[in-house]
Amino acid sequence: MYHNVQLGAGYARPPGGARGEELSLTTRTSDPIAVSERVLECMGELTARERQVARALLANFPVAGLDTVSNFARQTGVSTATVLRFVNKLGFPIYAEFQAALRSQLEATLQSPVTRFDDQAAQAGRPLAPYLGEYVNGVIANIQRAARMLPSGEFDAIVDLLSDNRRDIYVIGGRYTSSLGRYFVDLLKAIRPRAHYIDGQTQKWAHYLLDIGKKSIVVVFDTRRYQEDVVAFAGAAADRGATVVLFTDQWQSDIARVASRVISFPVESLSLFDSFAAGLVVAEALVGAAAVRLGPAAKARIIELEDLRRPLLPGHGKAKSSKEVT
Repeated sequence: MYHNVQLGAGYARPPGGARGEELSLTTRTSDPIAVSERVLECMGELTARERQVARALLANFPVAGLDTVSNFARQTGVSTATVLRFVNKLGFPIYAEFQAALRSQLEATLQSPVTRFDDQAAQAGRPLAPYLGEYVNGVIANIQRAARMLPSGEFDAIVDLLSDNRRDIYVIGGRYTSSLGRYFVDLLKAIRPRAHYIDGQTQKWAHYLLDIGKKSIVVVFDTRRYQEDVVAFAGAAADRGATVVLFTDQWQSDIARVASRVISFPVESLSLFDSFAAGLVVAEALVGAAAVRLGPAAKARIIELEDLRRPLLPGHGKAKSSKEVT
């Protein structure tokens, strides 16, 4: 069900970069870029058979790639040579290096702020003056990478879903990504009806499932140290026929296996804590594009919302009473 990679052929490089400057995938096996991100970035350069391997890998990531090359090829329905060519295009000269990168990526998904605190202990004596500038530069780079990881066709397909007022939208997030989810719902409510945030105790989430069906869109925010309850809810929603749209990091939540659309964004930062800035920018862009797609209907809803807010403004009632007295 993972459609993101199927639309990879529509991926367009950002302007201003030559082929070698933009990706250079065949020369950067030692950098920290995630394997899944490499796959998304080079999707447009793969042959049909190689894209078949890419889809199989991302649909069962990273487990599929940890099997032997012969088993991976057989399960994918391609030749061993095709798998090896695919691995080479990702920048790995041999299959063993590809698997080592997958294992490293798997370890990265389990990192906590405590782990990263220990990693940064050696920098404790560093001057803090350049910290803000370095942090901001890192976040900007994450946003640019997120844009490269999302093919334009995939972006348009998700906008189509969000701007279909016949469908109800349910949004859920984890312990930190819930803040992204709530903001996303607030923006959606302003331009279209039937947008809900799934909140409260986990046992109450089943109440929402009662109303989720084939016409429902379930948007899930889930990043590393992925929450089992959020994963379980997404699976249950998919079983009921809902279209699942996943916002996740470059290492990919297991929800990708049931998601119809997947948006990956980098979260690593100079801080001990992951940054969700790139995911926030993509979410805002999707709602902005959906508002354009909805056109007059969205404008009318925003006008009505502003009219409804006006009587609720602080001091509004007092101002009216004073006029009545005079």
